[in-house]
Amino acid sequence: MIKNLRKRFILFSVLVISSILVIISLLVYLGPTSTLSIQKLAATILISIGMVFAGSWLLSKLAIMPVKLAWQKQLDFTADASHELRTPIAVIRTNLELVMDSPKKTVESQMKWLQNIEAENRRMAKLVDDLLTLSRADTNQQVLEMTDFMLDETISKALIPFTPVAKQKNIALEARLNSQTTFYGDRRRMEQLVVILVDNALKYMDGSGKVYISLMQYEKGVKLEVSDTGSGMEPEHLAKIFDRFYRVVNNRKQNQDGSGLGLSIAKWIVQEHRGTIRVESKPGVGTTFKIILPIQIKKV
Repeated sequence: MIKNLRKRFILFSVLVISSILVIISLLVYLGPTSTLSIQKLAATILISIGMVFAGSWLLSKLAIMPVKLAWQKQLDFTADASHELRTPIAVIRTNLELVMDSPKKTVESQMKWLQNIEAENRRMAKLVDDLLTLSRADTNQQVLEMTDFMLDETISKALIPFTPVAKQKNIALEARLNSQTTFYGDRRRMEQLVVILVDNALKYMDGSGKVYISLMQYEKGVKLEVSDTGSGMEPEHLAKIFDRFYRVVNNRKQNQDGSGLGLSIAKWIVQEHRGTIRVESKPGVGTTFKIILPIQIKKV
């Protein structure tokens, strides 16, 4: 946005300078012996000034448009964040009141309320961390730590915590990873990307099914796919699935633990690695996230 404003300011400056040069050139060309009337000269100057003002008004309108959009986006972001934080804060407060109302009871007897507080505290901590990530990304303060690493090994590591979860839900977690896939990028963020996609797939599965992860290397980069055999999504959701705080609650069961920020962060990670991410989904069939990551050139 700042770059666009800078370009428009330069364009405005060029317009003003050009108009002034036109007026000066006209005066020099006419000279004191010109038969052109003072009225026509004045009219020419006024028209030039009018063009400058018209151009400045138009450019200022164009320049302020992204500022308005950014401001509205920031207001929406703040409102949504406040809404999401309100629930865990209310739950923590309610459970604390229950504990404080019985000061003579043992910790063991109050364990149910304390566990609720702990769960909501973890949820709120994750939400704050996600908000901080997106906020820093918006201001270009989130810098990737680029290194060479084995992408297949990183994905395998990210899948380990999900194995017991999948088994408990009777979901087959399968992975086909192209071995010895060297990648230049942020190892931690790529692991986070896989965690977000697989976590979503498992949480939104209705009963038993399969979650499949594939990694293929080709000439210009790598292809990563995460698919599930869940209930899928209606077409109208696909264009909004990466929007912040957007959650599908119609065909796929609502995730009470989610904040709707995971896929926004996933998209940011992919874009920061100069890649693309898209989603394909059909109701009753399942959902597939397809990611293309180009080969990164290590800077010397």
